[in-house]
Amino acid sequence: MNKDICNKKYEELKAPWMTFFTPTYNREKTLPRCYESLKKMELPVEADGRKVEFEWLIVDDGSQDNTFSLVSGWIEENLIPIRYYYQPNSGKHVASNVSAELSRAEMLTGMDSDDSFLPETLKVFREGWLSIPEDIRPEFRGVTARCIDPETGKMVGTPSPRQPYYVHTQDMRFKDKVTGEMCGFNRVDVLREFPFPVFEEKTSFCPESIVWYSMGEKYKESVIDIPVREYFHDTDNALTGKNTRRSAANYHLWKYEVNSLVLKYLRYAPKDMLKAIVGMSMDGFISGRSIRSILRDVKSKRCKVAVAAFIPAGWVLSKIR
Repeated sequence: MNKDICNKKYEELKAPWMTFFTPTYNREKTLPRCYESLKKMELPVEADGRKVEFEWLIVDDGSQDNTFSLVSGWIEENLIPIRYYYQPNSGKHVASNVSAELSRAEMLTGMDSDDSFLPETLKVFREGWLSIPEDIRPEFRGVTARCIDPETGKMVGTPSPRQPYYVHTQDMRFKDKVTGEMCGFNRVDVLREFPFPVFEEKTSFCPESIVWYSMGEKYKESVIDIPVREYFHDTDNALTGKNTRRSAANYHLWKYEVNSLVLKYLRYAPKDMLKAIVGMSMDGFISGRSIRSILRDVKSKRCKVAVAAFIPAGWVLSKIR
């Protein structure tokens, strides 16, 4: 199998503005949803007549189904710029890092293998970015738009508290309490600056919040209440129940939140911060960590005391989860 193939449209496209990145693993049944929506994507036109172009980058994370044959057929059709890259099964977080390196665009948006974008998505994204005053754009990692429920046609989640809404990710979640599935894009250079961590122990994924919150410590995002993506609930590849590898990954999220967010956001979101404090010991025990190693991962004395106080609760939850 050729691990890296593309079509003529991809080769001929010199300067795409956006990369639509799809990590996939055994999703031949839902992947056509992505393709069909990208075929309908409207290309905005700049004042000088230049079209704003996109490329579709598929990173196959070791699929064992007919994904390669499916994508090969689309590459032969040559309707949109496509690049297919195959890697041994390593997890979505590794595929995400690969996408940032392979992207030829300024911006990149994740397009899960069961996603469907609305035809006006690229136009909404482009206008959202240009609406940020040029002199402050370097302070932003990208634009975040909204999702809609395809069954009801309604926006998912709570609306933004104001417009324009320029905000750091953790402030949006914990101070302003804006909730719901969202869909946005990031500057490729920022994604390269903040790659997904690859942990020493084997994990099937890395919680994306670790990266979004890390970016949010330095950069803002512009949140717009305009839908661009239909939010489906496909669960064929979902991980459920008690899973050691999943707990090992979640442990790193709780560790990040305890060390970077708890002291700052406890008064705004006490339940969320308590969840992180308890979760650190619960998922620590499930993933085989000792009390000593868990406490060693906590930086501040105040947080160390809090985690230690809830270790009994974490131990009980690790047994009944």
